Amino acid sequence: MSNSAGRCVSGRCCGLGRRRGAFTLVELLVVIGIIALLLSILMPSLSRAREQAKQVQCMSNMRQIAMAFKMYIDANKGKYPRPAVNVLPEDWIYWSPGRNLDDGRIVPYLNGKHFQPEAYRCPSDDVATHWNDYRYSYSVNELICHYQPQGETLNADMIRDPSDKILIIDESVDTVDDGCWAWQSSFGGGRNIISNRHDKSKEAVTTVDGGRGNAAFVDCHAAYVQRIDAYNPRYYDPLVRQ
Repeated sequence: MSNSAGRCVSGRCCGLGRRRGAFTLVELLVVIGIIALLLSILMPSLSRAREQAKQVQCMSNMRQIAMAFKMYIDANKGKYPRPAVNVLPEDWIYWSPGRNLDDGRIVPYLNGKHFQPEAYRCPSDDVATHWNDYRYSYSVNELICHYQPQGETLNADMIRDPSDKILIIDESVDTVDDGCWAWQSSFGGGRNIISNRHDKSKEAVTTVDGGRGNAAFVDCHAAYVQRIDAYNPRYYDPLVRQ
């Protein structure tokens, strides 16, 4: 019996194991072009997803700080800590050079015995670019925490509509210089601006109405707010009702 493997039919070889030819240069270029196109479509989406995750982590940090404030005032007859402008014992964060960060007034309610820097920083904030010694992202409402030694901090029960009142903001890298948010002292003026780093490809501080940023409120919830809303007395002045 003859072996039929490898015989020719109509002049063509029918042998088993015949291999397909390699990709041509044109085919390879087409595949590379398709991959490049897919990457150009997917990369912005991946970048936005990463930034959104950082925005959520930032908001979580701020919510935990607001809860630490709540525990502090419960333990201190309803009084808020100071905003860390001057060097005062009641400062919420002991950031100034020469001070022991572990002694910040909310540390026992937030991290236990030791200060943990990442809890006070937005994951998207490059603190090395801050223009002064403040290496943290968040600042607290001066109208609630009063930096003047002779001025009493507010009692929690004095704050009207606490679910509307901003206690903490994620401040812009270009304006943050201490733990105090006192926008009303300059009404914009390029100072005390809420960060829009999560909402823009590049953080911008030129206008009050540019984008959104993170804020935590007196009732301990946190939200992604319009920058312009943060400068409405309804939200920053603790004594104003709706």
